Amino acid sequence: MDVVRIQRAGQALQLKGRVLVEGQDGSLLLQTRDGVIWVVQADELRWRDQDTAPFAPLDREALGQRLLAQLPAGFQLHTTDHYVVAYNTSTAYARWCATLLERLHRAYFRFWEKRGFELRRPEFPLPVIVFDDRADYAAFSRDELGEAASAVIGYYNFRTNHMVMFDLTGLAQPSRTRRRRFSSSQIRQLLAQPGSERNVATIVHEATHQLAYNTGLHTRYAVNPFWLAEGLAIFFESPDLKNASGWRTIGRVNRFRLAEFRRNASQRAADRLEQLLTDDSLFRNARTAPAAYADAWALTYYLFRRRPKDFAAYLKEMSKLEPLEELTAKERLKQFRKYFGADLEQLDRDLVRYVGRLR
Repeated sequence: MDVVRIQRAGQALQLKGRVLVEGQDGSLLLQTRDGVIWVVQADELRWRDQDTAPFAPLDREALGQRLLAQLPAGFQLHTTDHYVVAYNTSTAYARWCATLLERLHRAYFRFWEKRGFELRRPEFPLPVIVFDDRADYAAFSRDELGEAASAVIGYYNFRTNHMVMFDLTGLAQPSRTRRRRFSSSQIRQLLAQPGSERNVATIVHEATHQLAYNTGLHTRYAVNPFWLAEGLAIFFESPDLKNASGWRTIGRVNRFRLAEFRRNASQRAADRLEQLLTDDSLFRNARTAPAAYADAWALTYYLFRRRPKDFAAYLKEMSKLEPLEELTAKERLKQFRKYFGADLEQLDRDLVRYVGRLR
């Protein structure tokens, strides 16, 4: 393992792990045993050496203890086969989250195996942090999300590899004047209500990002096209309110995104597909983001249903992106056309017709 000492924000830190990328200027992309990736600038580096120990990820217990050391007092751990959940809410809610995540994990691998897509099993236990309420979650997340911390209910951080969220039963309660603790059966009933649909979908969405970046579908710190990363997560997120957990299967028609897509269909620009493939800023702008997310879902759904073999081949090529690798707009279009043809406007017309017939 590589051992480095850095000076950051007036603090001396020693990090031990493996170097993923070394820049010509001496900067490093270093991954520690908890799965966190550190971006070390050349002027931060004070000392570097190697020891004889091979790199080995922390096990669930050790990772859990490291999580607890980074969190405020009062957090506990709940571990499953694949997840380490640190929480300061009720044990029943932590278990509900873990059950939902394990259900997704099983379905995720079955989905790709049926399509002949070989994924690696996560090298690290998957860390999840669950706060009791939105205020504490926002305070913790502000350094990572800025002002957006108060606007989102959960997220995956591809630097730390953490999925962070809060107890959604606080949003689902009719009255929020008094916090209540629910049993497992009450949590399932509360979060299976129609009003909780988007909240549960968001958790599945972010958990899908975590799986994608830990199984070789995407590469952490590669500049993956937004439409692809977000389209896949939305494809997996579609909730099933008839199921006790609020989610059961992959690839259902996403009614929320479908409605948004149809609202915009009559004003769709002829070069809309090219914009979606090349311009990630569409997803970052509050005015254009709703339509971009809907289009990303529609394109992903269409390709899975109408061009599954071509889409699988395209995904395999995109999964080979290296950390810090970024394709230009021209390169993105070339890669896409390699598998789906040169006439993007015709493809877009086919997409609009197909999605328009969905029920």
